[in-house]
Amino acid sequence: MPIEINHSRCIQCIGCASVCPTGAIELDGLRMVFHPEKCISCGTCVKGCPANAIKFLPKVGEEKKEE
Repeated sequence: MPIEINHSRCIQCIGCASVCPTGAIELDGLRMVFHPEKCISCGTCVKGCPANAIKFLPKVGEEKKEE
């Protein structure tokens, strides 16, 4: 399941990238960049983000759940 990074909330602390076991997130200049082909949908990045700037996207056919 892919993730979405809310760049307006992201504080570029690299917390998500530092806990990602596959290197699916990295800092590129002033933005965090997500590489979906590397993602294993473990959710570690979501838990590792202190700014709550990362969320899972719903699967195709699922409704978005309110936070």
